[in-house]
Amino acid sequence: MASHPVIHCQGVTKTFQGTPAVRDVSLFLEQGEILALVGPSGCGKTTLLRLVAGFESPNTGTITLDGRPVAGRGSWVSPEARQLGMVFQDYALFPNMTVVQNIAFGLGKLSRQAREDRVGEMLEMVRLNHLADRYPHQLSGGEQQRVALARSLAPHPLALLLDEPFSSLDPQLRAQLREEVKNILQSSGVTTIYVTHDQEEALFMGDKVAVMTSGSLEQVGTPEDIFHHPKTRFVAYFLVIAVFNLGRVDGYDL
Repeated sequence: MASHPVIHCQGVTKTFQGTPAVRDVSLFLEQGEILALVGPSGCGKTTLLRLVAGFESPNTGTITLDGRPVAGRGSWVSPEARQLGMVFQDYALFPNMTVVQNIAFGLGKLSRQAREDRVGEMLEMVRLNHLADRYPHQLSGGEQQRVALARSLAPHPLALLLDEPFSSLDPQLRAQLREEVKNILQSSGVTTIYVTHDQEEALFMGDKVAVMTSGSLEQVGTPEDIFHHPKTRFVAYFLVIAVFNLGRVDGYDL
């Protein structure tokens, strides 16, 4: 049986009122890969994530998930049928549910025993067994983020989409959590798109990094390749690894 990329975008474009938000984007992720999608605010990275999730539809191009067309060229699969997990900036936990109940929310089709077993696995993975009966308002921001991650992973999603998951946390907690979350993602083996505006975070989190600006992908590669061999001035400038001196040489502006 042929192997397909888990996520494959080909020539994807999205416009809003005639203004392009995503321009001719093509990328793919294999099983278990973590792609860090990084760029300045307003560059289109969240729109691209929403296109993959099914919250928006592309004007042109196609999106396939595990070889299955889900958008473009007459294909459309609703968000709930795409088998994707998503973690939002605000965690989106149910305030009237405990940690256990939040994690179990998407497991309604399982038997009671299977549901309890899976919730137990998730609590162990995110190291929150001791907080199982707490409510979201009784948790720290980092603990809420881990509950949201566990809830998204519990149903065995085809892939996971994370949209600026640490944006509301202080820098010290961000640094601690990104290491924990990367370990969780790697141990789960789930294919992941991780959106961030933080360059350091992108280089740390991603097996691959995609740098985006003005709706277009400037460069896609390993963190090492992106860092040591930026292909464009923007990539080098954005990652703050090059200093450009403006001047004139033999009458030419530099």
